[in-house]
Amino acid sequence: MSVAEAAHRPANSGRAAALWLAFLLNIAAGVGLAWIGAGSLRPVLTQSGLQFRQIKAGKGEPIGRPDAALLDYILTADDGTVLDSSETHGGAQPFTMDQVFPGFAEAMARMQEGGEYRFTMPQKLAFGASPPPPSFPKNSNLTFEVRVRKVVRGGAAMMQQMQAQQGQQQQAPQP
Repeated sequence: MSVAEAAHRPANSGRAAALWLAFLLNIAAGVGLAWIGAGSLRPVLTQSGLQFRQIKAGKGEPIGRPDAALLDYILTADDGTVLDSSETHGGAQPFTMDQVFPGFAEAMARMQEGGEYRFTMPQKLAFGASPPPPSFPKNSNLTFEVRVRKVVRGGAAMMQQMQAQQGQQQQAPQP
């Protein structure tokens, strides 16, 4: 067959359709893999309204109610205004679930030592029916970025004992 004859030969339409189908399947597979990979970027929305996202996985068991955790945190409003941070209090701070907002305690129950997390909660998960403090913008969600430095199993009881001792020392009469 000469070159001129090959140029005038009808194209094999089955081959072209197969190439197009393979091309479309490759695109769909890429989109699907991107969607699955982006799963860690999508927050989990709980029934209470907490939006929780793991940034970096931690190790070990999640923080429990009897535990204490040393946390670095930044609290921001919807507009990005920093409302509080552990840095303003001298660095990582110890917390127990009994000392924090209900929404924060819910998030702590999902955290592990060494992990980094971002979660957003409506003000009702922080203050309930009470009005927020004046420094908090009205109707703004509260977004926390938290790094768990250390988890002390059973540490909540130790912290309560320390706080009770500090309270007794403050109430003791001064000479």
